[in-house]
Amino acid sequence: MKKKHVTRPALDGTPHMGKDEGALYTPGRFQVARWLLMMGILIMVEGIGGCAQTEQAREVETSGFLEDYSILQPGKEGEALLIYKNSQADFSQYQAVYVAPTIVLISKQSTVSREKLHRLANDLRSKVIWKLKEDFLVVPKLVPGALQIELALTEAEPSDVGMDIMSTIIPPAAMASEAKELATGTQAFVGQASIEAKLTDGNTGTLLMAAADRRVGGRSLDGSMDSWDDVHQAFEYWADQLAKRLRQ
Repeated sequence: MKKKHVTRPALDGTPHMGKDEGALYTPGRFQVARWLLMMGILIMVEGIGGCAQTEQAREVETSGFLEDYSILQPGKEGEALLIYKNSQADFSQYQAVYVAPTIVLISKQSTVSREKLHRLANDLRSKVIWKLKEDFLVVPKLVPGALQIELALTEAEPSDVGMDIMSTIIPPAAMASEAKELATGTQAFVGQASIEAKLTDGNTGTLLMAAADRRVGGRSLDGSMDSWDDVHQAFEYWADQLAKRLRQ
């Protein structure tokens, strides 16, 4: 008995001719549905990936790094949660900037190792320095006439990568995350970081600006395989905002 040969369809869905029948072979409904599902997931992921990486939290806990928190006021849109701005400050007069090593002031309840926290602190300082180098001479030590920037890392927590992805694309997990955000202002499973900063005149020590801010991971798949991505993105944001403020 002569065997009947039928060519299987290509993965791209192109119709094929059966060898013996000379008839067109088209993909089945199951294959078409699978392709449509894959296309839908890709479109959804692309849309989510365009969202902001981090967002400002509702509140920030102070650490004691700044001497006087009574002078801080709630920040406006685009500013830190708490901020002080010396009305006499003129950052355009400074040609050199010194960024002091970042201090780590993390709660003892944190489970993150001290080595990791110090690496994160160094990363924050490096990001600030590289951003400021676009407009200022960044010096390795404090010199007369320089602007001094002091930073403190007061919170750093990684995201739960698996649950973060699930809360991004799966409705039940997303609802749980949104419920926590309504209650606390922070989505579940995301990374978070807080810093405090003060800017002083290198000659007189006059306080020119002080701030405390906290940022948390947003709804996005970009970089979601790195549990520390939300924290690094927060560092990038703060470095960029500081550079913009000094250019004003």
